[in-house]
Amino acid sequence: MALVRNIETRGLRHSAKFAPASGQTFVKGDFLVFNGSGQLTIAVAAGNNVGGGALIVGQANENALDDYGNLRLSVGVTLAQPGTQFKLPIYHATASSAVFNPNELGGQYELAFTSGSVWGVDIGHNTNKAAVIVDVAGEDYPGWLTGTSSGAGTVLYPNVWIELRSEFTALTGAI
Repeated sequence: MALVRNIETRGLRHSAKFAPASGQTFVKGDFLVFNGSGQLTIAVAAGNNVGGGALIVGQANENALDDYGNLRLSVGVTLAQPGTQFKLPIYHATASSAVFNPNELGGQYELAFTSGSVWGVDIGHNTNKAAVIVDVAGEDYPGWLTGTSSGAGTVLYPNVWIELRSEFTALTGAI
């Protein structure tokens, strides 16, 4: 199974609109932060994990650019707050290790923006514990056989539901 970008939420869902910073090209599903001027920017560049001190506003509901390539005046964002869950794939730098283990439920891991521009939960890193795995996505676990060399019965990059820890959110309690 390939690492696939998800744009799905559940639980408590509040949205708001904010102005994107000049030059931003983030797309629907990207996690966003405020810059020093209170405008939206992508949380990290592709190939990086969200670092300590990052305060995530939420997940973009639309692209920064409109259909004509112009920067939008405002962009809808699903706010990251307690009770809001985001569906993301498990990620690990070693692909064959990107599998779900039931012991990971409740685990705290880093939020990764892979070099393939897909957001995921990096179970190989837990220094900046932004994401808490709260549930598995029913379609992936207990799952189906992938038939890959990593072993029958192993679902690579399965989807899980996460909540962002309040230390990594910009608007916790603001709604």
